[in-house]
Amino acid sequence: MEWAIVFYAIFMTSDGIKEDISWGLTFFHHEQCEAFFHDNKLDIVRGLSEYSTRTYEQPILKELGCAHAVANFDGTNEPYVSLKMPLYKGEQL
Repeated sequence: MEWAIVFYAIFMTSDGIKEDISWGLTFFHHEQCEAFFHDNKLDIVRGLSEYSTRTYEQPILKELGCAHAVANFDGTNEPYVSLKMPLYKGEQL
């Protein structure tokens, strides 16, 4: 199993609540993730908006932040996400 600090996003959609995590950008500490978010907030939210409107119908971003994620990457289990640190809440995308 591997772990990392990742960005997570929780959306309200027409199909209910959906949660996504991003393994494309990982950190060793929550503080690194938080600093990166604050330095790149507009670009992150813009990219998340594009992703969510392509992926979901009528997405509403309920929460975005940093979290500890554990996965085995063999396809047998969903990643386990804990220690969520919200950084952005409740915006219509």
